Amino acid sequence: MKGANDTGYFHVCTDGRALPWMFQDERDFIAGINRIAICHLMTALEVIAFVLMDNHVHFVLYGTMPQCKAFINLYKRLTGKWIQTRYGISDYLRGLPTEILRIESEEALLNTIAYLDRNPPMAGYRYMHSEYPWGSSKFVFRATSVMDSSDSWKPASTYTRRALRSIVNSKVTIPGDWMINDSGMIHPMSFLNIKKLESCYKTPVRYAYFLAKKIEGIVEQDLQHSQKLFIPDKELRPIVRKMASEMFGTESITELDVKERLVIAKRLRYNYASTVKQISRMIHLDPSALEGYI
Repeated sequence: MKGANDTGYFHVCTDGRALPWMFQDERDFIAGINRIAICHLMTALEVIAFVLMDNHVHFVLYGTMPQCKAFINLYKRLTGKWIQTRYGISDYLRGLPTEILRIESEEALLNTIAYLDRNPPMAGYRYMHSEYPWGSSKFVFRATSVMDSSDSWKPASTYTRRALRSIVNSKVTIPGDWMINDSGMIHPMSFLNIKKLESCYKTPVRYAYFLAKKIEGIVEQDLQHSQKLFIPDKELRPIVRKMASEMFGTESITELDVKERLVIAKRLRYNYASTVKQISRMIHLDPSALEGYI
């Protein structure tokens, strides 16, 4: 059995049934693409494939489980901040279910990437997967690099630091050779490891074969049986003790009052996406006490 720090491929996604929307217009999607770039830079994860749908996201990432947790937690936090700033809605992503599934076999990997690429047409968009603007499929096995002729792409090095911060809403350093268009979008090929994706399929024919398969049932069944984002109790207990010590001066949860325990509960839910049952075990409170709070 692989450990948490072993590298590999992971399918990381949010629950498409949980929210009516995450992205409402082109501006939201552009900001969503830029957040992938930021999360890539801040976690050092390799982004293999992605698709942003109107109410959920999917990523295939290469790295470790802790990196994947950091990636999706950061992506949700930045998305929540964007929604609060633009739409005035606080805590919109609060409690949004997230799944991280280690991809154990080559066939599962090829199925999962194809599943991401099939998402837009399967969701009812009336054009091919390769024409969907907010996914990685349009970059796979292309004869030439994909640069929209309608947009003017310029290296990040041509922008001032202040301009870059305004474009990406972050102080993270953007590599100078990354390309940005007039709409303020970082070109996905700047952070997408398309060579690794193509090496997985080896040939366009094999890619087309997996795209033609009806794989939704296979991948969705895997997700339903996957271990969620939650880390095991054994690993979480020392984290909880450290939280209690730093915030309240004691490692003993039983010495804390209910209000203090609820503060830790909220931190566990936000930072680690722990379930209500897991949190109740960690802070020794009945799950009913957590209802409406996390």
